Amino acid sequence: MNKRLLGYLHIGYWVLVFMQVLMVALGTGVLGTHFDWHLFLSIVLPVKALQIACSALFFYVNYLLLVPYFLKRGNIVKYILSLLGCLFAFSPLYYLMEQIVYPLIGWKSYNLDLDFFFAFIVTLGANFLNIFLGLLLSYLMDWRNIRAEKEVAEKEQLKTELAFLKSQVNPHYLFNTINDIYSLTQQQSEEAPAALLKLSELLRYMLRESDDPYVPLINEIDYLNNVIDLQKIGQKGQSYINFKVVGKIDQQKIAPLILINFIENAFKHGVFKDSEAPIQILIAIDVQAFHLHIRNKVNTHKKDRTGGIGLVNVQRRLALIYPNRHTLLIDQQTDTFIVDLKIDLYD
Repeated sequence: MNKRLLGYLHIGYWVLVFMQVLMVALGTGVLGTHFDWHLFLSIVLPVKALQIACSALFFYVNYLLLVPYFLKRGNIVKYILSLLGCLFAFSPLYYLMEQIVYPLIGWKSYNLDLDFFFAFIVTLGANFLNIFLGLLLSYLMDWRNIRAEKEVAEKEQLKTELAFLKSQVNPHYLFNTINDIYSLTQQQSEEAPAALLKLSELLRYMLRESDDPYVPLINEIDYLNNVIDLQKIGQKGQSYINFKVVGKIDQQKIAPLILINFIENAFKHGVFKDSEAPIQILIAIDVQAFHLHIRNKVNTHKKDRTGGIGLVNVQRRLALIYPNRHTLLIDQQTDTFIVDLKIDLYD
């Protein structure tokens, strides 16, 4: 809530209080049985305006000064004493209004002379509700500010953590791909230019488009296609990967680089040179749901002591980006590794 809107709310509140006081005054018959515009404008309106002005002044002295400087600092005794002092300070104002100002405009609130003690009681009665409202509003605004600051801090922490997790995308694949393309150029292979172009597209996506919190799903799938194609090129045609996309890709969006760890994990720990047991990658899409299913044969001859970090990162990212909107099943059998991921693309 910005300061301008908050100011409008304060003004609106006192306007409503003023209207309510006027209606109460008219309802009690201060103008007699017949409405008199001259009497209303010359007496009732200025009298009630002065009363509301005094109430507003007392409210803001308590709300802006006494509560923040004494009560919120733990000085309860000082707050009570300062509140009593404020009531005593305002009592002469109410006394002057009742004894001098109001009679000048033909108004008399009480049928007896007002002494100072009675003026104090009138001041307390007129501002008792304002004391409570000042306390309530002050602590409500503190609660609102603390909540807003907490939300900002959580968002910043989330952004920082997501940025860190995205930066952990395994760079080994890129280094291996560069080495593969270098070998192709050394051999003057016709596949070298195409491989270099795919690597360029892959890097452009990682460094530029992936800065957005969500990207078009078609871009993420194109990125995976490039990754798979480069894997096949690097293995000189000895990489057996079945990549299939089922369903209509329309305007769906997905968090960038959220799938690559599963693909890299299949390449890193799976068997991709067995034509009888190729790596199976299936993506099924509908309007609101995304489904990724990966099945690969486990390469029992590969031992990677640093493995598993990528999957931990992507699980954390999924929990941050799609809380209660995804299911991830990882089934590691003796000779088969299965990943099954489902994401609700819309709230």
